[in-house]
Amino acid sequence: MTDPTESPNPEIKRPFSPDEAAESDARPDPAAQPAPAITVRPPSPETLWAEIVVATNYLTRLNLRLKEEPKPRLIRKAMGWFPLVGSLIGILGASIDWGMTELGLPSVITATFAVIGMLWATRALHEEEFASLANQYGQTFDKEQKIGWLREERSIRYGTLAVIFVIIMKIGAIATFSSSDLVFQALIASSAWSRALMVVAAAWLRPLEGDPVADYFQQPPALRVFIALGLGALLTFIALGSYAGMALGVGAAAGLFVALVGANHLRGYNGPLLGTLQQVVELSVLAMILTVQ
Repeated sequence: MTDPTESPNPEIKRPFSPDEAAESDARPDPAAQPAPAITVRPPSPETLWAEIVVATNYLTRLNLRLKEEPKPRLIRKAMGWFPLVGSLIGILGASIDWGMTELGLPSVITATFAVIGMLWATRALHEEEFASLANQYGQTFDKEQKIGWLREERSIRYGTLAVIFVIIMKIGAIATFSSSDLVFQALIASSAWSRALMVVAAAWLRPLEGDPVADYFQQPPALRVFIALGLGALLTFIALGSYAGMALGVGAAAGLFVALVGANHLRGYNGPLLGTLQQVVELSVLAMILTVQ
């Protein structure tokens, strides 16, 4: 005999009970669920270290080793750490000035060795790039590279004069600061913020084909540009406190001027333009600190 409670036709399903119907209504429809949000995975410590190594090897004379050749994407991201490396360069120069001041040497001597120390640490990279751009513009004014009524060959190039000018200005600024503490503050802020704006210029302007620096770094990702700006601003605020806003504004105005030169004349960026921007911003920030000390 058949069970009276069992449906005679197995294909005919019995209706849901009230409890089962409520459970079915509460169960979410997979097709109606929203698409998962975009998640950003933090980079691994190994990747961060590789980015810092690439930035350090470019900005300084250090030659830190990596397990493998860095990929182009990692190289572009490395620009975000330029301000951090720049602050360490500033600390090196200020430490040299402080150490020689403790020995009782005159401020002009201590400032000179501080500048020499930073030139040595960076291989005079940005000064050389500044000289290169000065030579390019100098040759524009002297198309035949001859001057004077005797049309003599130039014995001193514009780049040489530009580097001499920059070195004298840096030595004079450091020697004029009222204390070793102010030297630390000024060199950290100017070194970090000037290199942060290099990243902004590289992101804004297109890389000029055939230039080694532009071909190597290309254009940094937007996130790394914000990281560079954040690091540069944070280090400047830590160093200068209430005067940081003025330093950031003066440096940004100077950097914008150089970047506009690249946009209007070069139609992009190259190593000489970035080096010139770094030098101009650094000198502008040092000059601003001199006026308010």
